[in-house]
Amino acid sequence: MSTVMKRPLFSALIKVVLNRSGILLTISLFFLATPAWGQTAELTTYKRYVKSGFEQLDAKNFQSARDDFDSALRYYQSDGAAYLGLGAVYFHLKDDRAAERALTRALELNPQEKNAYQIMGEMAYRRDDPAEAITAWEKALAIDPSDAALKARLDRIKKEHRTEQYFNREVTGHFLIKYEGRERIDAGRIILRILEDAYGEVGRALSFYPDQEIQVILYSGQQFREVTDAPGWSGGIYDGKIRLPIGGIDQETPGLRRLLFHEYTHAVVRAITRRVPTWVNEGLAQYFEGRSYGRPEREGLSRLALAGKLPPLAMLEGSFMGLDQHQAGLAYLISLSAVRHMIDHFGMYRVRIMLDELAAGKDSAAAIHNGLLVSAEDFERGWIRSLE
Repeated sequence: MSTVMKRPLFSALIKVVLNRSGILLTISLFFLATPAWGQTAELTTYKRYVKSGFEQLDAKNFQSARDDFDSALRYYQSDGAAYLGLGAVYFHLKDDRAAERALTRALELNPQEKNAYQIMGEMAYRRDDPAEAITAWEKALAIDPSDAALKARLDRIKKEHRTEQYFNREVTGHFLIKYEGRERIDAGRIILRILEDAYGEVGRALSFYPDQEIQVILYSGQQFREVTDAPGWSGGIYDGKIRLPIGGIDQETPGLRRLLFHEYTHAVVRAITRRVPTWVNEGLAQYFEGRSYGRPEREGLSRLALAGKLPPLAMLEGSFMGLDQHQAGLAYLISLSAVRHMIDHFGMYRVRIMLDELAAGKDSAAAIHNGLLVSAEDFERGWIRSLE
């Protein structure tokens, strides 16, 4: 194998997109200039496989991307790009041990590979090791202090770590729950019991059971606001972990049950697909929490439909977190109405296929078409007609 090149052949930029439903790693690859004398057959083949690997990774075709990076490394092992790509692939496949091996090798070949530290931080955070995540992200920022998004994420995780580092922990087969103070032990057990019910009920409906434990963190009201920056109308959030402001819980209540089923549904949807329109995500969460709406709400939706003033569903694909209480109320109501229409007319089986299509990389319109076997436009027209 040739070892002509002594510097990186590629520069890879990872854009970390942060949102409430998860973390998306988008990798763009840039070729560095290679002298003509360095263009051996092995290097040419290596570059072709690496380029294809990053394209497959960007398209979420993780198995194909892994095959491409493995093929690249059969031709050349002295450049970090293939190892970086392989580490990103294994991150998505949740094989953290293999990802760490590949990323460590990428850093050995290029100690300034900020992106490797960034993915290592994500892996540490995912396994509930915020101290290790902070260390990795500080190294990434030392290499590139201009990354404002990473700095904001690091600041948030530091705040979260300060709040939670002395919390108690309880683990079941499906959940890890963290809370502060011995007085919350009973509250934690009540919550775990409800979540186990949700695990069974939502799992049976969607034919899906998450294969990794789900973290649940109980805060005081002040801690919840400080850690999450959630709007005042939020009773809990799911951002990869279920985070709840909990008062003096001493028994199960219908409201608590609804809240936990709602947030658990978000965890299930995220486990199926990280790409999902917010109206689908919030509509499903409300459906499984058992929310219904009364005559005044139905009549309000009907008036909007008849006046042609319902916002198109495409406008409700992004986060609701920036909405005020009135706007959020309407967005949640529309989401529930549209998803209930979807389930009533097409069935949960077709909804699950739609989620799988989103997971495969389809956009919303294609996922609805392939899942429900009608166009997104026809689905929306049918839902609106049902309101008139």
